[in-house]
Amino acid sequence: MLSEVYRLTERGMRLRGKGLDQLTDAPSLPIAGTEAYAPSAPWVLLEGGRLARL
Repeated sequence: MLSEVYRLTERGMRLRGKGLDQLTDAPSLPIAGTEAYAPSAPWVLLEGGRLARL
């Protein structure tokens, strides 16, 4: 993940620094049979690495 291939875009840096204004600001991410950040099933990844449903 330290490769230049994974450099953050300006939008990514803004999201990392400021966070999400709304759920749809992040792309959905498949994790363990569910989708994190999916508007239809709002699961999010917490700082400690746990999934939580909004």
